[in-house]
Amino acid sequence: MNRLLKREGGSVPVERVTLRVSDFTDLSDQEAADLLEDGAEAGIYSLRRSNSGSSAIVGVTPQGEEPDVITDAFGEQQHENVDFRVLSVVTDSINDALHDAGYTDFATLANADLDDIAGLTGTLTESRAEVLIEEAQSHVPVGYRLAEEAATYYTHRSDPETNSGVARVHDLSTVTDTVGDPLYLSEGWDPEDERGMYVSDIGRNAENPVPTGLHILDDPDYPSVPKAADHPDAGYDALPVDEYGDVVPPAVPIDPRLQLPLDELIAKKLARGLVPIRVVGPRGSGKNYLIKYLCHKTNRGYQSLDVDRATEPEDLFGPLVPDGDVIIPRNGAVKQGLLNGDTIVINEFPVMQAGAAIALHRLLNEGTLLVKSHGELVEPHPSARLVITMNPPTREYRDSEPMNSATRGRFRSFEQPYIQSVEEEVETIDRQVNHDRDVVDRPTLQKIVQFAHQTRENESWPTISTRNLTILCEHIDDGVSPKAAVKNVLWGVAEPNQYPEDAHETLNDYL
Repeated sequence: MNRLLKREGGSVPVERVTLRVSDFTDLSDQEAADLLEDGAEAGIYSLRRSNSGSSAIVGVTPQGEEPDVITDAFGEQQHENVDFRVLSVVTDSINDALHDAGYTDFATLANADLDDIAGLTGTLTESRAEVLIEEAQSHVPVGYRLAEEAATYYTHRSDPETNSGVARVHDLSTVTDTVGDPLYLSEGWDPEDERGMYVSDIGRNAENPVPTGLHILDDPDYPSVPKAADHPDAGYDALPVDEYGDVVPPAVPIDPRLQLPLDELIAKKLARGLVPIRVVGPRGSGKNYLIKYLCHKTNRGYQSLDVDRATEPEDLFGPLVPDGDVIIPRNGAVKQGLLNGDTIVINEFPVMQAGAAIALHRLLNEGTLLVKSHGELVEPHPSARLVITMNPPTREYRDSEPMNSATRGRFRSFEQPYIQSVEEEVETIDRQVNHDRDVVDRPTLQKIVQFAHQTRENESWPTISTRNLTILCEHIDDGVSPKAAVKNVLWGVAEPNQYPEDAHETLNDYL
Protein backbone atom coordinates (compact mmCIF):
# COMPACT_ATOMS: atom_id res chain seq x y z
CA MET A 1 0.00 0.00 0.00
CA ASN A 2 2.90 2.36 0.68
CA ARG A 3 4.05 2.04 -2.94
CA LEU A 4 0.55 1.87 -4.41
CA LEU A 5 -0.63 5.08 -2.75
CA LYS A 6 2.35 6.95 -4.18
CA ARG A 7 1.86 5.49 -7.65
CA GLU A 8 -1.91 6.04 -7.71
CA GLY A 9 -1.75 9.53 -6.29
CA GLY A 10 -3.97 9.34 -3.25
CA SER A 11 -6.68 7.05 -1.98
CA VAL A 12 -7.17 3.53 -3.32
CA PRO A 13 -10.49 1.64 -2.90
CA VAL A 14 -10.21 -1.34 -0.56
CA GLU A 15 -12.02 -3.53 -3.10
CA ARG A 16 -9.42 -2.71 -5.74
CA VAL A 17 -6.60 -3.71 -3.42
CA THR A 18 -8.12 -7.04 -2.45
CA LEU A 19 -8.88 -7.90 -6.07
CA ARG A 20 -5.43 -6.98 -7.38
CA VAL A 21 -3.19 -8.05 -4.51
CA SER A 22 -2.52 -11.36 -6.23
CA ASP A 23 -0.76 -9.40 -9.00
CA PHE A 24 2.00 -8.61 -6.51
CA THR A 25 1.93 -11.36 -3.86
CA ASP A 26 0.71 -14.91 -3.31
CA LEU A 27 -2.06 -13.73 -0.98
CA SER A 28 -5.68 -14.54 -1.71
CA ASP A 29 -8.39 -11.87 -1.85
CA GLN A 30 -9.73 -12.89 1.55
CA GLU A 31 -6.30 -12.97 3.16
CA ALA A 32 -5.63 -9.47 1.86
CA ALA A 33 -8.99 -8.24 3.18
CA ASP A 34 -8.25 -9.72 6.62
CA LEU A 35 -4.81 -8.09 6.72
CA LEU A 36 -6.30 -4.71 5.81
CA GLU A 37 -8.95 -5.02 8.50
CA ASP A 38 -6.43 -6.04 11.17
CA GLY A 39 -4.04 -3.30 10.05
CA ALA A 40 -6.73 -0.65 10.23
CA GLU A 41 -7.53 -1.65 13.81
CA ALA A 42 -3.81 -1.49 14.65
CA GLY A 43 -3.51 2.01 13.18
CA ILE A 44 -1.37 0.94 10.21
CA TYR A 45 -3.99 1.90 7.61
CA SER A 46 -6.12 5.03 7.50
CA LEU A 47 -9.53 4.42 5.92
CA ARG A 48 -12.21 6.76 4.68
CA ARG A 49 -15.78 5.64 4.09
CA SER A 50 -18.05 7.19 1.49
CA ASN A 51 -21.78 7.83 1.88
CA SER A 52 -22.44 4.61 0.00
CA GLY A 53 -20.55 2.61 2.61
CA SER A 54 -17.54 1.73 0.45
CA SER A 55 -14.13 2.47 1.92
CA ALA A 56 -10.78 3.58 0.55
CA ILE A 57 -7.28 3.59 1.99
CA VAL A 58 -5.97 7.15 2.32
CA GLY A 59 -2.78 6.55 4.27
CA VAL A 60 -0.43 3.89 5.57
CA THR A 61 2.43 3.61 8.02
CA PRO A 62 5.09 1.22 6.61
CA GLN A 63 6.13 -1.60 8.94
CA GLY A 64 9.74 -2.78 8.80
CA GLU A 65 11.81 -3.37 5.68
CA GLU A 66 10.12 -3.63 2.30
CA PRO A 67 9.77 -7.29 1.17
CA ASP A 68 11.66 -8.32 -1.95
CA VAL A 69 8.44 -9.27 -3.70
CA ILE A 70 7.27 -5.63 -3.48
CA THR A 71 10.65 -4.24 -4.56
CA ASP A 72 10.60 -6.56 -7.56
CA ALA A 73 7.09 -5.42 -8.48
CA PHE A 74 7.60 -1.65 -8.09
CA GLY A 75 11.33 -1.21 -8.69
CA GLU A 76 14.27 -0.18 -6.55
CA GLN A 77 13.98 2.69 -4.12
CA GLN A 78 16.85 5.11 -3.48
CA HIS A 79 19.40 3.53 -1.14
CA GLU A 80 22.87 4.48 0.05
CA ASN A 81 24.54 2.18 -2.48
CA VAL A 82 22.44 2.59 -5.60
CA ASP A 83 22.24 0.08 -8.39
CA PHE A 84 24.02 1.64 -11.36
CA ARG A 85 22.75 -1.13 -13.62
CA VAL A 86 19.75 1.06 -14.49
CA LEU A 87 22.19 2.87 -16.79
CA SER A 88 22.26 1.39 -20.27
CA VAL A 89 26.02 0.68 -20.41
CA VAL A 90 26.46 -0.69 -16.88
CA THR A 91 26.94 -4.45 -16.47
CA ASP A 92 27.31 -6.42 -13.24
CA SER A 93 31.08 -6.09 -13.35
CA ILE A 94 30.98 -2.35 -14.08
CA ASN A 95 28.45 -1.85 -11.26
CA ASP A 96 30.76 -3.63 -8.80
CA ALA A 97 33.80 -1.71 -10.06
CA LEU A 98 32.06 1.65 -9.59
CA HIS A 99 31.13 0.80 -6.00
CA ASP A 100 34.66 -0.45 -5.30
CA ALA A 101 36.00 2.85 -6.64
CA GLY A 102 33.88 4.75 -4.10
CA TYR A 103 30.95 5.86 -6.25
CA THR A 104 27.90 5.33 -4.06
CA ASP A 105 25.32 7.60 -5.67
CA PHE A 106 24.41 9.15 -8.99
CA ALA A 107 25.48 12.66 -7.93
CA THR A 108 29.14 11.69 -7.42
CA LEU A 109 29.07 9.60 -10.59
CA ALA A 110 27.60 12.45 -12.66
CA ASN A 111 30.42 14.75 -11.48
CA ALA A 112 33.17 12.16 -12.01
CA ASP A 113 36.14 12.85 -14.25
CA LEU A 114 36.02 10.89 -17.48
CA ASP A 115 39.61 9.68 -17.04
CA ASP A 116 38.80 8.30 -13.59
CA ILE A 117 35.90 6.21 -14.92
CA ALA A 118 37.34 4.90 -18.17
CA GLY A 119 39.32 1.70 -17.70
CA LEU A 120 37.86 0.64 -14.35
CA THR A 121 37.06 -2.60 -16.14
CA GLY A 122 38.21 -4.02 -19.44
CA THR A 123 34.85 -3.25 -21.05
CA LEU A 124 34.47 0.29 -19.69
CA THR A 125 35.87 2.21 -22.64
CA GLU A 126 36.13 5.98 -22.84
CA SER A 127 33.00 6.21 -25.05
CA ARG A 128 31.05 4.01 -22.63
CA ALA A 129 32.26 6.08 -19.68
CA GLU A 130 31.06 9.25 -21.44
CA VAL A 131 27.58 7.78 -21.94
CA LEU A 132 27.58 6.54 -18.33
CA ILE A 133 28.32 9.99 -16.89
CA GLU A 134 25.75 11.63 -19.17
CA GLU A 135 23.00 9.17 -18.19
CA ALA A 136 23.90 9.46 -14.51
CA GLN A 137 23.04 13.16 -14.62
CA SER A 138 19.38 12.33 -15.28
CA HIS A 139 19.30 10.12 -12.16
CA VAL A 140 20.73 12.71 -9.75
CA PRO A 141 18.11 13.54 -7.06
CA VAL A 142 16.36 16.72 -8.07
CA GLY A 143 17.24 18.46 -4.80
CA TYR A 144 20.92 18.70 -5.76
CA ARG A 145 20.11 20.27 -9.12
CA LEU A 146 17.59 22.68 -7.61
CA ALA A 147 20.18 23.80 -5.07
CA GLU A 148 22.69 24.44 -7.85
CA GLU A 149 20.17 26.39 -9.93
CA ALA A 150 19.09 28.43 -6.90
CA ALA A 151 22.72 29.25 -6.14
CA THR A 152 23.27 30.43 -9.71
CA TYR A 153 20.18 32.64 -9.59
CA TYR A 154 21.22 34.01 -6.19
CA THR A 155 24.63 34.93 -7.57
CA HIS A 156 23.01 36.81 -10.45
CA ARG A 157 20.88 38.77 -7.98
CA SER A 158 23.67 39.54 -5.50
CA ASP A 159 25.70 42.67 -4.80
CA PRO A 160 29.13 41.93 -6.37
CA GLU A 161 30.91 43.76 -3.53
CA THR A 162 29.20 41.95 -0.64
CA ASN A 163 27.98 38.75 -2.38
CA SER A 164 24.70 39.28 -0.53
CA GLY A 165 21.35 39.01 -2.26
CA VAL A 166 19.64 42.30 -3.02
CA ALA A 167 16.20 43.33 -4.20
CA ARG A 168 15.87 45.50 -7.27
CA VAL A 169 13.32 48.22 -7.89
CA HIS A 170 13.02 49.55 -11.42
CA ASP A 171 11.21 52.86 -11.84
CA LEU A 172 9.71 52.44 -15.30
CA SER A 173 9.30 56.18 -15.69
CA THR A 174 13.09 56.61 -15.55
CA VAL A 175 13.86 53.83 -18.05
CA THR A 176 14.06 56.00 -21.13
CA ASP A 177 16.26 53.80 -23.33
CA THR A 178 14.53 52.95 -26.56
CA VAL A 179 14.48 49.71 -28.52
CA GLY A 180 16.94 49.12 -31.34
CA ASP A 181 16.46 50.14 -34.93
CA PRO A 182 15.32 47.70 -37.62
CA LEU A 183 18.15 45.32 -38.52
CA TYR A 184 17.82 46.02 -42.25
CA LEU A 185 18.91 49.62 -41.62
CA SER A 186 22.04 48.79 -39.65
CA GLU A 187 23.01 45.99 -42.04
CA GLY A 188 22.24 47.89 -45.22
CA TRP A 189 19.72 45.31 -46.45
CA ASP A 190 16.53 45.94 -48.37
CA PRO A 191 13.45 46.20 -46.09
CA GLU A 192 11.99 43.02 -47.63
CA ASP A 193 15.15 40.97 -47.00
CA GLU A 194 14.03 37.87 -45.08
CA ARG A 195 17.18 37.98 -42.93
CA GLY A 196 15.80 41.09 -41.29
CA MET A 197 12.27 39.89 -40.50
CA TYR A 198 10.45 37.22 -38.50
CA VAL A 199 9.83 34.19 -40.67
CA SER A 200 7.14 31.82 -39.36
CA ASP A 201 8.81 28.41 -39.49
CA ILE A 202 7.10 26.56 -36.63
CA GLY A 203 3.95 24.47 -36.42
CA ARG A 204 2.20 24.08 -39.74
CA ASN A 205 4.71 26.43 -41.41
CA ALA A 206 7.74 24.31 -40.48
CA GLU A 207 7.98 22.77 -43.95
CA ASN A 208 7.10 25.95 -45.85
CA PRO A 209 8.28 29.02 -43.88
CA VAL A 210 6.29 32.22 -44.35
CA PRO A 211 7.90 35.70 -44.19
CA THR A 212 5.72 37.98 -42.07
CA GLY A 213 7.21 41.45 -42.61
CA LEU A 214 7.77 41.96 -38.86
CA HIS A 215 11.23 43.51 -38.74
CA ILE A 216 13.90 42.24 -36.37
CA LEU A 217 15.47 45.05 -34.32
CA ASP A 218 19.24 45.33 -33.93
CA ASP A 219 19.61 45.53 -30.15
CA PRO A 220 19.17 42.12 -28.47
CA ASP A 221 20.53 43.62 -25.22
CA TYR A 222 17.67 46.09 -24.86
CA PRO A 223 16.58 45.50 -21.21
CA SER A 224 12.99 44.37 -21.78
CA VAL A 225 13.69 41.93 -24.63
CA PRO A 226 12.55 38.52 -23.24
CA LYS A 227 15.59 36.49 -22.19
CA ALA A 228 16.42 32.85 -22.84
CA ALA A 229 16.83 30.65 -19.75
CA ASP A 230 20.60 30.37 -20.30
CA HIS A 231 21.10 34.15 -20.58
CA PRO A 232 23.25 35.66 -17.77
CA ASP A 233 20.42 38.05 -16.84
CA ALA A 234 17.65 35.45 -17.06
CA GLY A 235 15.02 35.54 -14.32
CA TYR A 236 12.25 33.21 -13.29
CA ASP A 237 10.19 34.38 -16.28
CA ALA A 238 12.87 33.45 -18.83
CA LEU A 239 11.97 31.46 -21.92
CA PRO A 240 12.97 27.77 -21.73
CA VAL A 241 15.66 26.45 -24.05
CA ASP A 242 16.12 23.03 -25.65
CA GLU A 243 19.19 20.78 -25.69
CA TYR A 244 20.75 22.95 -28.39
CA GLY A 245 20.32 26.19 -26.44
CA ASP A 246 17.50 27.47 -28.68
CA VAL A 247 14.39 28.98 -27.15
CA VAL A 248 11.56 26.45 -27.30
CA PRO A 249 8.94 27.77 -29.72
CA PRO A 250 5.28 27.73 -28.71
CA ALA A 251 2.93 25.04 -29.92
CA VAL A 252 1.15 27.25 -32.44
CA PRO A 253 -2.55 26.60 -32.94
CA ILE A 254 -4.52 27.42 -36.06
CA ASP A 255 -7.04 30.22 -35.71
CA PRO A 256 -10.33 28.29 -36.10
CA ARG A 257 -11.91 30.86 -38.45
CA LEU A 258 -8.98 32.32 -40.36
CA GLN A 259 -7.30 28.90 -40.68
CA LEU A 260 -3.74 30.20 -40.49
CA PRO A 261 -1.09 29.66 -37.77
CA LEU A 262 -1.48 32.20 -34.99
CA ASP A 263 2.18 33.28 -34.91
CA GLU A 264 1.97 34.15 -38.61
CA LEU A 265 -1.26 36.10 -38.20
CA ILE A 266 -0.12 38.08 -35.15
CA ALA A 267 3.33 38.81 -36.61
CA LYS A 268 1.75 40.20 -39.78
CA LYS A 269 -0.52 42.47 -37.72
CA LEU A 270 2.44 43.63 -35.63
CA ALA A 271 4.26 44.41 -38.88
CA ARG A 272 1.48 46.86 -39.79
CA GLY A 273 2.44 49.25 -37.00
CA LEU A 274 0.43 50.24 -33.96
CA VAL A 275 -2.51 48.05 -34.96
CA PRO A 276 -4.38 46.96 -31.79
CA ILE A 277 -4.54 43.17 -31.41
CA ARG A 278 -6.84 41.12 -29.21
CA VAL A 279 -6.04 37.47 -28.38
CA VAL A 280 -8.86 35.45 -26.81
CA GLY A 281 -8.16 32.05 -25.33
CA PRO A 282 -8.60 29.82 -22.27
CA ARG A 283 -6.19 29.99 -19.36
CA GLY A 284 -2.83 28.38 -19.91
CA SER A 285 -3.21 28.16 -23.69
CA GLY A 286 -0.01 30.14 -24.25
CA LYS A 287 -1.27 33.62 -25.16
CA ASN A 288 1.53 35.49 -23.41
CA TYR A 289 4.18 32.93 -24.32
CA LEU A 290 3.46 33.42 -28.00
CA ILE A 291 3.86 37.21 -27.75
CA LYS A 292 7.03 36.85 -25.65
CA TYR A 293 8.44 34.44 -28.22
CA LEU A 294 7.78 36.88 -31.08
CA CYS A 295 9.41 39.69 -29.08
CA HIS A 296 12.41 37.48 -28.30
CA LYS A 297 12.86 36.49 -31.94
CA THR A 298 12.66 40.13 -33.12
CA ASN A 299 14.50 41.83 -30.19
CA ARG A 300 11.43 43.81 -29.17
CA GLY A 301 10.72 45.07 -25.68
CA TYR A 302 7.96 43.18 -23.87
CA GLN A 303 5.91 44.84 -21.13
CA SER A 304 3.09 42.81 -19.58
CA LEU A 305 0.49 44.54 -17.44
CA ASP A 306 -2.28 42.81 -15.46
CA VAL A 307 -5.36 44.96 -14.92
CA ASP A 308 -8.46 44.60 -12.75
CA ARG A 309 -11.71 46.39 -11.86
CA ALA A 310 -9.82 49.02 -9.85
CA THR A 311 -7.54 50.01 -12.76
CA GLU A 312 -7.93 53.66 -13.69
CA PRO A 313 -6.41 55.77 -16.50
CA GLU A 314 -3.65 57.10 -14.24
CA ASP A 315 -2.54 53.50 -13.52
CA LEU A 316 -1.90 53.12 -17.25
CA PHE A 317 -0.51 56.55 -18.11
CA GLY A 318 0.78 57.84 -14.78
CA PRO A 319 -0.46 60.35 -12.18
CA LEU A 320 0.27 64.01 -11.67
CA VAL A 321 2.74 64.46 -8.81
CA PRO A 322 4.10 67.53 -6.98
CA ASP A 323 7.64 68.64 -7.79
CA GLY A 324 8.43 71.58 -5.59
CA ASP A 325 5.91 74.29 -6.36
CA VAL A 326 4.62 72.72 -9.55
CA ILE A 327 2.64 69.62 -10.55
CA ILE A 328 4.28 67.45 -13.20
CA PRO A 329 3.18 64.26 -14.98
CA ARG A 330 4.77 60.97 -13.98
CA ASN A 331 4.79 58.32 -16.68
CA GLY A 332 2.90 55.07 -16.14
CA ALA A 333 3.78 51.69 -17.63
CA VAL A 334 1.72 52.07 -20.81
CA LYS A 335 2.82 55.61 -21.61
CA GLN A 336 6.50 54.87 -20.93
CA GLY A 337 6.32 51.69 -22.97
CA LEU A 338 4.89 53.63 -25.91
CA LEU A 339 7.71 56.16 -25.62
CA ASN A 340 10.37 53.44 -25.47
CA GLY A 341 8.96 51.42 -28.37
CA ASP A 342 7.91 48.35 -26.37
CA THR A 343 5.24 45.80 -27.19
CA ILE A 344 2.68 46.34 -24.43
CA VAL A 345 0.49 43.42 -23.43
CA ILE A 346 -2.54 44.21 -21.25
CA ASN A 347 -3.96 41.05 -19.69
CA GLU A 348 -7.65 40.57 -18.75
CA PHE A 349 -8.47 43.83 -20.50
CA PRO A 350 -12.31 43.58 -20.25
CA VAL A 351 -12.35 43.66 -16.43
CA MET A 352 -11.09 47.26 -16.43
CA GLN A 353 -13.48 50.08 -15.75
CA ALA A 354 -15.04 51.50 -18.91
CA GLY A 355 -13.27 54.82 -18.36
CA ALA A 356 -9.83 53.25 -18.47
CA ALA A 357 -10.61 51.37 -21.68
CA ILE A 358 -12.18 54.40 -23.34
CA ALA A 359 -9.08 56.45 -22.49
CA LEU A 360 -7.26 54.23 -24.98
CA HIS A 361 -9.72 54.81 -27.84
CA ARG A 362 -7.71 57.55 -29.56
CA LEU A 363 -4.60 55.33 -29.42
CA LEU A 364 -6.60 52.46 -30.93
CA ASN A 365 -8.11 54.65 -33.64
CA GLU A 366 -5.40 57.10 -34.63
CA GLY A 367 -2.18 55.74 -33.13
CA THR A 368 -1.70 58.71 -30.78
CA LEU A 369 -2.37 58.84 -27.04
CA LEU A 370 -4.18 61.77 -25.46
CA VAL A 371 -3.59 61.90 -21.70
CA LYS A 372 -6.34 64.25 -20.54
CA SER A 373 -5.04 64.72 -17.01
CA HIS A 374 -1.57 65.61 -18.29
CA GLY A 375 -2.72 67.65 -21.27
CA GLU A 376 -0.30 65.68 -23.43
CA LEU A 377 -0.62 64.23 -26.90
CA VAL A 378 1.84 61.35 -27.20
CA GLU A 379 3.08 60.12 -30.56
CA PRO A 380 4.49 56.66 -29.76
CA HIS A 381 7.85 55.32 -30.88
CA PRO A 382 7.48 53.71 -34.34
CA SER A 383 8.25 50.25 -32.89
CA ALA A 384 5.59 50.50 -30.16
CA ARG A 385 2.79 47.90 -30.32
CA LEU A 386 -0.33 47.10 -28.26
CA VAL A 387 -1.80 43.65 -27.58
CA ILE A 388 -4.58 42.73 -25.17
CA THR A 389 -5.46 39.25 -23.93
CA MET A 390 -8.60 37.85 -22.35
CA ASN A 391 -10.37 34.61 -21.52
CA PRO A 392 -13.54 33.73 -23.46
CA PRO A 393 -16.75 34.84 -21.68
CA THR A 394 -17.91 31.27 -21.01
CA ARG A 395 -19.19 29.54 -17.88
CA GLU A 396 -15.69 28.46 -16.84
CA TYR A 397 -14.55 32.09 -16.96
CA ARG A 398 -17.62 33.70 -15.51
CA ASP A 399 -15.52 36.59 -14.14
CA SER A 400 -14.51 37.49 -17.70
CA GLU A 401 -16.94 40.16 -18.73
CA PRO A 402 -17.75 40.72 -22.41
CA MET A 403 -15.89 43.71 -23.79
CA ASN A 404 -17.70 46.95 -24.57
CA SER A 405 -18.72 46.69 -28.24
CA ALA A 406 -17.34 50.15 -29.07
CA THR A 407 -13.92 49.07 -27.77
CA ARG A 408 -14.10 45.54 -29.15
CA GLY A 409 -14.63 46.76 -32.71
CA ARG A 410 -11.30 48.59 -32.69
CA PHE A 411 -9.21 45.42 -32.38
CA ARG A 412 -8.03 42.78 -34.81
CA SER A 413 -9.20 39.73 -32.89
CA PHE A 414 -7.80 36.21 -32.88
CA GLU A 415 -8.75 33.07 -31.02
CA GLN A 416 -6.04 30.98 -29.39
CA PRO A 417 -7.53 27.58 -28.53
CA TYR A 418 -5.66 24.76 -26.87
CA ILE A 419 -3.45 22.81 -29.26
CA GLN A 420 -5.64 20.46 -31.28
CA SER A 421 -2.81 18.02 -32.11
CA VAL A 422 -1.68 15.68 -29.33
CA GLU A 423 1.62 15.02 -31.11
CA GLU A 424 2.39 18.73 -31.51
CA GLU A 425 1.70 19.44 -27.85
CA VAL A 426 3.76 16.41 -26.77
CA GLU A 427 6.65 17.67 -28.87
CA THR A 428 6.48 21.16 -27.33
CA ILE A 429 6.24 19.92 -23.73
CA ASP A 430 9.00 17.37 -24.35
CA ARG A 431 11.39 20.07 -25.56
CA GLN A 432 10.61 22.22 -22.53
CA VAL A 433 10.91 19.66 -19.75
CA ASN A 434 13.32 17.06 -21.16
CA HIS A 435 15.87 19.38 -22.75
CA ASP A 436 18.83 18.47 -20.50
CA ARG A 437 17.64 15.25 -18.84
CA ASP A 438 14.69 12.87 -19.02
CA VAL A 439 12.06 14.11 -16.56
CA VAL A 440 9.20 12.09 -18.04
CA ASP A 441 9.57 9.47 -20.73
CA ARG A 442 7.92 10.08 -24.09
CA PRO A 443 5.27 7.28 -23.88
CA THR A 444 4.12 8.50 -20.44
CA LEU A 445 4.05 12.11 -21.64
CA GLN A 446 1.96 11.03 -24.62
CA LYS A 447 -0.63 9.43 -22.33
CA ILE A 448 -0.74 12.47 -20.05
CA VAL A 449 -1.32 14.85 -22.98
CA GLN A 450 -4.01 12.54 -24.40
CA PHE A 451 -5.80 12.66 -21.06
CA ALA A 452 -5.40 16.45 -20.90
CA HIS A 453 -7.15 16.70 -24.27
CA GLN A 454 -10.05 14.68 -22.84
CA THR A 455 -10.41 17.11 -19.94
CA ARG A 456 -10.78 19.95 -22.45
CA GLU A 457 -13.73 18.22 -24.07
CA ASN A 458 -15.66 17.50 -20.86
CA GLU A 459 -17.18 20.58 -19.22
CA SER A 460 -17.84 18.76 -15.95
CA TRP A 461 -14.14 17.94 -15.47
CA PRO A 462 -11.37 20.37 -14.47
CA THR A 463 -9.38 21.40 -17.54
CA ILE A 464 -5.66 20.64 -17.81
CA SER A 465 -4.08 23.42 -19.86
CA THR A 466 -0.73 23.52 -21.63
CA ARG A 467 0.64 25.52 -18.70
CA ASN A 468 -0.73 22.90 -16.28
CA LEU A 469 1.14 20.22 -18.23
CA THR A 470 4.47 21.93 -17.54
CA ILE A 471 3.57 22.22 -13.83
CA LEU A 472 2.57 18.56 -13.85
CA CYS A 473 5.96 17.58 -15.29
CA GLU A 474 7.61 19.70 -12.61
CA HIS A 475 5.88 17.55 -9.97
CA ILE A 476 7.19 14.43 -11.71
CA ASP A 477 10.67 15.96 -11.67
CA ASP A 478 10.27 16.34 -7.89
CA GLY A 479 9.79 12.58 -7.60
CA VAL A 480 5.99 12.32 -7.77
CA SER A 481 4.43 9.50 -9.79
CA PRO A 482 2.81 10.58 -13.08
CA LYS A 483 -0.68 9.58 -11.97
CA ALA A 484 -0.31 11.42 -8.66
CA ALA A 485 0.91 14.51 -10.50
CA VAL A 486 -2.13 14.47 -12.80
CA LYS A 487 -4.52 14.09 -9.86
CA ASN A 488 -2.85 16.96 -8.01
CA VAL A 489 -3.21 19.30 -11.01
CA LEU A 490 -6.85 18.26 -11.50
CA TRP A 491 -7.54 19.07 -7.86
CA GLY A 492 -5.64 22.37 -8.08
CA VAL A 493 -7.59 23.76 -11.06
CA ALA A 494 -11.05 22.41 -10.16
CA GLU A 495 -13.90 24.91 -10.01
CA PRO A 496 -16.31 24.74 -7.03
CA ASN A 497 -18.90 22.96 -9.19
CA GLN A 498 -16.42 20.39 -10.52
CA TYR A 499 -15.30 17.14 -8.92
CA PRO A 500 -11.81 15.92 -9.92
CA GLU A 501 -12.68 12.40 -8.79
CA ASP A 502 -15.12 12.14 -11.70
CA ALA A 503 -12.14 12.08 -14.07
CA HIS A 504 -10.07 9.55 -12.11
CA GLU A 505 -11.74 6.48 -13.61
CA THR A 506 -10.88 7.67 -17.12
CA LEU A 507 -7.36 8.51 -15.95
CA ASN A 508 -6.94 4.83 -15.03
CA ASP A 509 -7.34 4.01 -18.71
CA TYR A 510 -4.24 6.07 -19.49
CA LEU A 511 -1.96 5.56 -16.49
